Amino acid sequence: MREALLCITSALILAAAPPVQATGCSDIALVLAVDGSDSIDDSEYAFQKTAISTAFRDKSVISTLREVGVVAVAAVFWGDAGSPAQKVGWFVITEGEGAEGFAREIEDYDRLVFGNTDIGNGIWSALTMLAETDLCPRRSIIDISGDGRETLGPRRPHVISLYQARLRARQMGVAINALTVSDDGGDLASYYARKVILGSDSFVMNIKNYRDYSTALRKKLIRELASEAAGSLSRQAPDRGEPWARMPPLRMER
Repeated sequence: MREALLCITSALILAAAPPVQATGCSDIALVLAVDGSDSIDDSEYAFQKTAISTAFRDKSVISTLREVGVVAVAAVFWGDAGSPAQKVGWFVITEGEGAEGFAREIEDYDRLVFGNTDIGNGIWSALTMLAETDLCPRRSIIDISGDGRETLGPRRPHVISLYQARLRARQMGVAINALTVSDDGGDLASYYARKVILGSDSFVMNIKNYRDYSTALRKKLIRELASEAAGSLSRQAPDRGEPWARMPPLRMER
């Protein structure tokens, strides 16, 4: 039943309304990559959407957006690589103006993703959104959230590994920060710190349950948008040097 649903929803995603068009350069381009795999039940999925909408209406977040200048924001809800990630197209927030439109768009999206925890698929989809725009951002950031590790097992078609996705992010000069939900008692934050985040000033914010998700997300947005240290992450392409040239090579870890 779930496999049939994945096939049906693939067509529905492709037929979704076109994203808001973004033109001109931005100070920051931010993609929220949200876990929609089977480890997330429907109530948790809805809670994540509400938390994002609430964050982009929060006075402190709006104040930070105002200070940053021009922020282009989009979202992908990811799950099994067998179906496309669900995408919320670009919204340009200028000095805090325009955040409400993004908040409403997130609220209106029904769930169309399920399946394996293909973290690489989520990051890859976010990178594709960054690559296919004319935003020319000073900084590019993926803000990924999840409550589980990458699904491993027999090789499946169309699956982008987490290693491959991080390698592409490094080549593009994109930073990856993470918000983990360690509700099963495992050390998920350490896993994300070793295998998911990317960038000299990247970070993992960890919570123990979804009750703390909304507060953590607001704090995380403020930190990554306002951090002066993060300002150096994507000013140049990685093959031109700082600070990516100082990073150690990516290693395949299992």
